[in-house]
Amino acid sequence: MDTKMVRNHVPAVCLQDFDDIVTGRSLGASNHIRMISNMFRETAKVYPIDKAKEIIKEIGDFFKETRGNSSYAIITALNRIQKLIDRGVETEFDKRVSLAIDQYFLNSDEDIARILKYTDRLLKNIQTIMIYDYSSTVEKAVAHCSHLLKVYIPESRVINGGYPFVKKIVEAGHQVHFIPDASMLSVLNEVEMAFIGAETFYPDGTAFNTIGSDILAELCSSHNIPYYVLTPLLKNDMRALYGIYKPVLKKNLSETMAKEWPDELKEKVSFTSIELVGVQPKFITGYVTEKGILRPTDLMKFVYEEDADV
Repeated sequence: MDTKMVRNHVPAVCLQDFDDIVTGRSLGASNHIRMISNMFRETAKVYPIDKAKEIIKEIGDFFKETRGNSSYAIITALNRIQKLIDRGVETEFDKRVSLAIDQYFLNSDEDIARILKYTDRLLKNIQTIMIYDYSSTVEKAVAHCSHLLKVYIPESRVINGGYPFVKKIVEAGHQVHFIPDASMLSVLNEVEMAFIGAETFYPDGTAFNTIGSDILAELCSSHNIPYYVLTPLLKNDMRALYGIYKPVLKKNLSETMAKEWPDELKEKVSFTSIELVGVQPKFITGYVTEKGILRPTDLMKFVYEEDADV
């Protein structure tokens, strides 16, 4: 689907959000779902009903095909919002869209509130943690913690996924140590627990996240440090049960890793790298979800229940 064509149909007030998602300036699947749903809301306001329906589908399909490649939560969330719109009884289309979105996020916020509560209990006797790669769920959970923590944040050079954590975690009063990802091992003897979010996970417990998440998982395993994935169950990708697996996503990292390099040198070097890796279930202590703190082997039962609710 042509990016420029879709962008031309996005309401002007949402163009910054559209560009931020497409370019990767904004991170986090949950953030992106809010931004895309706001495009739906604004589209319903500015276009006649038939055109609005067409453009909402177009925007939704575009992000399912692009952003959904890395995070199946995008696909699940947009499908749920569309079903709520279709089932709505409000005759004015813009109000029906707005109510559907509000209902989706009411349900979503309730799920996140449970995750925060369970994470706070998990952290009760913990003083020092490590968090890797930006996740709005992880950010909220750490900021929500009922006592102050020492927080190590390794910066991933792939998408600069550490820095977005810093502001809110500092504002929450925690002691933040911002380090390069290559130095994770050097401080691991101080770390009592590690957390990542997930772009997507399979029912067998494999979690997909930015490269480096797998390195941290193996380091934690070898040092007997609990390693948790914080995620709502909507990030489950059931297609793996039927032999449909995520494509390997690669990206040219020249603008991240060699921004200041001279062009004549940059042109002679390949900066292509894989973006997401699967963290194997054997390295994951548990998943903190709205249904509780689950072992990877327990996920199958709960994702079947979640899938039935869609």
